[in-house]
Amino acid sequence: MQYLSSGPEDESNHRLVRAENLLFPETPRQPYPAVDGVAGAGETSSFQVGRLLRKYWLLLLSLMLLGAAGGFVSVILSSPMYKSQLMLEVQSSNGLLRPGEGGNAETSDIDIQTQVQILHSAHFLKLGYDRMQQDSAPLAPMGRDIFSRLRQRIHPATQNPMEATKTGLMVAMASFDARPINRTRLIQLTTQSTSPDVAAQFLDAMAKEFIEASTHSRSTNARATGDWLAVQIEDAKSRVDGAEERLRDFSQAHNNVFAGQDATLDDTKLAQLKGELAKIQPVRISRQNRYELTQKYPPEQLAEVLDDGVLRNYQQQIEGLKREKAMLLTTLTEKHEKVRKVDAQLEVLQRSYAAEISSVLMRIKHDYEASLKEEKALSAAYAGQSQRVGSEAGTAQQFAALKRDADTQRQTYQSLLMQQNQTNLSSSVPIIPISIAEPAVPADTPYKPQPILNISFGTLLGLALSAGLIFLRERMDRSIKVPGMTHRLFNAPELGVIPNLGNGNGGKRGWLGAKNGNGTHEDPNTALVAPASAPTFVTESFRSTLASIIRNQASGRAQKIILVTSPGPSEGKTTVVQNLGIVLAESGRKVLLVDADFRRPHLHRKFGLANEWGLIDLLSEDLPLSEYPLERLAVPTGLPGLAILPNRVTQNNVAKALYSPRFRAVLQNLSRQYDMILVDAPPILSVADARIIAPLTDSLILVLRCGVTDRESAMEAYQRIQADGVSLLGTVLTDYNLSADRRRQYYYDYGDASRA
Repeated sequence: MQYLSSGPEDESNHRLVRAENLLFPETPRQPYPAVDGVAGAGETSSFQVGRLLRKYWLLLLSLMLLGAAGGFVSVILSSPMYKSQLMLEVQSSNGLLRPGEGGNAETSDIDIQTQVQILHSAHFLKLGYDRMQQDSAPLAPMGRDIFSRLRQRIHPATQNPMEATKTGLMVAMASFDARPINRTRLIQLTTQSTSPDVAAQFLDAMAKEFIEASTHSRSTNARATGDWLAVQIEDAKSRVDGAEERLRDFSQAHNNVFAGQDATLDDTKLAQLKGELAKIQPVRISRQNRYELTQKYPPEQLAEVLDDGVLRNYQQQIEGLKREKAMLLTTLTEKHEKVRKVDAQLEVLQRSYAAEISSVLMRIKHDYEASLKEEKALSAAYAGQSQRVGSEAGTAQQFAALKRDADTQRQTYQSLLMQQNQTNLSSSVPIIPISIAEPAVPADTPYKPQPILNISFGTLLGLALSAGLIFLRERMDRSIKVPGMTHRLFNAPELGVIPNLGNGNGGKRGWLGAKNGNGTHEDPNTALVAPASAPTFVTESFRSTLASIIRNQASGRAQKIILVTSPGPSEGKTTVVQNLGIVLAESGRKVLLVDADFRRPHLHRKFGLANEWGLIDLLSEDLPLSEYPLERLAVPTGLPGLAILPNRVTQNNVAKALYSPRFRAVLQNLSRQYDMILVDAPPILSVADARIIAPLTDSLILVLRCGVTDRESAMEAYQRIQADGVSLLGTVLTDYNLSADRRRQYYYDYGDASRA
């Protein structure tokens, strides 16, 4: 039987380890605040993704492979479809490009749309189908790729080549499409079929039928148009001759009085009089305005007076003499000779100035009277000429009507001649109105199904499905998954994190407290391993937990009797008791492990000991405790400093043993004999045993199992502990997947001497 002890290690190293644990106990890691009740705040999103990938990699891989397989099967079970296209170029409506047009066709968008609608008609589809059946040959074997060979193996072809061709032709007819390409004279024909040859041949047949129909229609229309134009030209020519003859007879009957082809001589004279009258009227109005101004305003304010140079000269001389007189009067009188001389000169100038103004006013009046007289004469002449022209208005109208009719008939005749020439030229030039710009070519590979796309889509679908399942699983999983979650649930320190064996046993998942296949706990020889073969990270995790417990003991309160329990069964409390006792004994302490489970005791099996006599017997007997030898109260485990007080299933009332006053006395008596007592109690939520025993101890350790203990159970256990007034020393998280925590694994690996 092997224990988790110092084993064959050097004794000096053991003393050093014990001194470190006693003098410098490890400070427990601060709890990580939970995020959304799942992970600690120090945990990054990449850590979460990595943890989920490591946890669900098999589900993820299985669903992705299943999706890829589904995509692969869909490719094999789907009939391959081949797509082909053909380009038609539509020429101008008359089949010609005139000089200067370049490559710009006369066909409008409406013409292109008309051609497209014709191609879509059932009549042309029927023509293409008939032509295809006449020209096509049986299909050659196709499908040389791996998917085609697999299809042949799964569904061997039973149709003969002609039936296969007919089936492909029906698919091609149903999927045929024609659409114009914007801002071009091109029409794109597309179709798809189960055979690439059928798709290409059907487009060729449709194009040929359409070209032949367009060419035939063009020739027929040209002939019909030519015949119709010949008849119309003969009729138009006779109408032109008749109109010109009537115009000529009318002109001769009226002695050719028309000056030109548009008016008579009287009309021309009337127009001349009208023009002259229109010229004289503005002149008369202007002169009348000038004359009326002379009647309203003083002459000195008229523009003619102000702009006249002679009058301005008189004004300047008069002003000069007046200034000279004013200067003389300052020293002389009015009768002085010099003053009288200036007055004489001033009088002469004023008479001349008045005569000049009268002359200007008289000239303005005469100009107005002359213009008025001329206007009246022209008006009288225009009125007389208008009367003469009015008497001949009926004749002029008849002439104009005859002339318009002759011009109209002549223009119609010229237009028909031009159309006939253009039609003859178009029909004589062998131009095909529609041509194939890009022929149809059989496709090498089917456009659907696409293996890469189908398989990729199936893989992505599997990935999405697995992500959804993982999301639902994680949302529904209320278990504690990572260290530090107890800090979010209740304010209790986390004493330690015990990893599972899957981190160091070559990928085999399990841990020291795991159960075997039949539901019982593992054999002691597999539950306890020697340090030579024990994973270092497991040993170090219990030592770290012990350091946290010792630190709490150093805080002042003696905690010699510690109860270890869990919310539910199979959460590792017995294994924690067992291994904590081993590492406590390693530190030089005397340790006793008490199995307080009266229903399913199994601590003795961890050490391979018998349980013929135990705690239940000690509580049932009446012998004073002082008379029991120490070997009777505790069974040595074989490890120095470590002993256990086993228990066995009782047939009596369990409550009687639990509530026995002797229970407290037993624990107090044992506490005087040992440095530390660890009590293994049943789950606190399953039975009331732990709640009854807890007041008899100094503190309590709550064991939670990663991925098993749910948050509600942990919170309920904590609430019961608080309600009972029991001191909670802290929690221990077991079965933790250490590979998800690189920081812890690094230090555990660092302490493994085998990795050096």
